Amino acid sequence: MPDKVDYRGRLLRSLSVLILIVIIGLLIWAYYPLFATPGVPLTFKFEGALDSTLNFRDAGASINECAGRKLMDDGKIFRSSGFFSGWSCDRVGNPDVIYSLNYSDEENRRYYCRGAVDDLTGYNVGVVFQHDEISDIEFLVSWDQKPEQVKSVCQFLRAGMTDLKVGKKILYHCEAGRDRTGAVVALLAAYELEQNGDLSDTAIDALECDYRKSKSLTPEKYGRVAALLRELRARGGVRGFLQSRCGALF
Repeated sequence: MPDKVDYRGRLLRSLSVLILIVIIGLLIWAYYPLFATPGVPLTFKFEGALDSTLNFRDAGASINECAGRKLMDDGKIFRSSGFFSGWSCDRVGNPDVIYSLNYSDEENRRYYCRGAVDDLTGYNVGVVFQHDEISDIEFLVSWDQKPEQVKSVCQFLRAGMTDLKVGKKILYHCEAGRDRTGAVVALLAAYELEQNGDLSDTAIDALECDYRKSKSLTPEKYGRVAALLRELRARGGVRGFLQSRCGALF
């Protein structure tokens, strides 16, 4: 009996050591980039392992699915929440450039993915243009009352359009990958569709449909993207509106 008890004790101690080693290994894997790049305050998200929380999709493929026909190219514009941060870039389409719509100087956190081929560090870190966190850009009143925010949104749109023009894959994200991301992606897509003469009701409904695919979207937010785009179309067009607020986008 004593030998049996001692055997179990040794087994439990060995198992405890193994678990401790695994935990330490995971913590090193998760947080090493944060210490290896002290000049860039990176943030790791444990929730990135959950696909429902990640809220990732290929915007072009999603919009085409909603429309029942091809409106946009697949594999060019991706969208997600911020919960990809710290995980492999292939979880979010291996983008060439990441645009972080939820950055603020107050929190000073940078979002990134691992495995970027063109970066010596192997990290693709989100590009930011704002100091304060962007909000409510799906409402026209924000474009009238928040000039600094408009300036930042215009920079995100201009940079994204320039990237697409030279064949780069881009990812837009915010915290939930829902409202801010949904508005920017919709404006970018609508600008392109209008340029190609196809900002029809079907196209607008498809952009609204893509917006609604975020599982965290509550019913009271339904229709926001469609309302924004129809209002801009009624005012003379998405392109005219954005050019009046942003100047030349590319």
